[in-house]
Amino acid sequence: LMENKTGTYFKYAIGEIVLVVIGILIALNLNNWNERRKINIEEVLILKSLHDNLGLTKKQSETNILKEKRLKADLLFLLNFTSNNSKLLRPGNLDSIFDNGIFQLGTDSPVINSYYDLKNTGKIGLIKNKNLREKFTRLEVSVNNVKEKIMDRLVIHQIRIDDIIEKDINFVLLSKSEIPELNIENEKPNDYNLILNTPRVRNLLTIKLRMTQGVQEVNKELYLDIVDLTALIEAELNMKK
Repeated sequence: LMENKTGTYFKYAIGEIVLVVIGILIALNLNNWNERRKINIEEVLILKSLHDNLGLTKKQSETNILKEKRLKADLLFLLNFTSNNSKLLRPGNLDSIFDNGIFQLGTDSPVINSYYDLKNTGKIGLIKNKNLREKFTRLEVSVNNVKEKIMDRLVIHQIRIDDIIEKDINFVLLSKSEIPELNIENEKPNDYNLILNTPRVRNLLTIKLRMTQGVQEVNKELYLDIVDLTALIEAELNMKK
C-alpha cells in the first residue's frame, strides 16, 4: 500500500481466483464425464444381462408353446373321437393320448429374473431408452397374463376335471407307461367310446380345451413381446459400440 501497488496485487488476486475457478470447473467436468462413462458401462452390462436372460426366457416360452400345442391337439382328438379314427392308432396309443389330454397340465411360465432384480434395486432407470423401459413393463404384463391363465386352468382342473380320473376311467391302465412294474392283467379296459361320449366328460374336456386355448394365446403374445424386446436391446447395444 505504501508503494502504491494495490492495483497490481488486486489484479494478481483476481487472476488466481479465475485460475482456481477454472481448475474447479475442469475437475467437475472430468468427474461428471467419468460418472457418465461409468453409468454408460453399467447400462451396457445391464442390457447384456437382460439380453442373455431373454434368450433363456425365449427358449422357455417356445417349449411351453409346444407343450400347449400338443395338449390342445390331444384334447381335440379326444373330443372328435370316433371308432374309425381309433383304428388308425397303434395299441396303447389311445391310452397315451387320453393320459396326456386328461392328466397332463402345463404349469410353467417363463421367468425374467434379471428384469425383476433390476426393478427391485431401482437400477432399471439406468436404461436411458424410454421405449425399452416401456417394453419391459409390457413384458411383465404379458408374463403375469400367462401366470393368471395357467392358475385359472389349474384351479378348474383340480376342482372339476380331476373328477374324470377318479370316476370315469381306469387310471391303473394309464399308469402302466409310467410304472412298468405295475400289474394290469386283471384290470378292466377303458371303453373310450363310452367315456368320450358321456356329456359330462365332454363338457369337462371342452372346458379344459378352451382354457388351454387361452393359455396358448397369451403364451404366443409373450413370445412376440420377447422377440420384439430382444431385437430392441440388440439395436441399442449396437449403437453403444
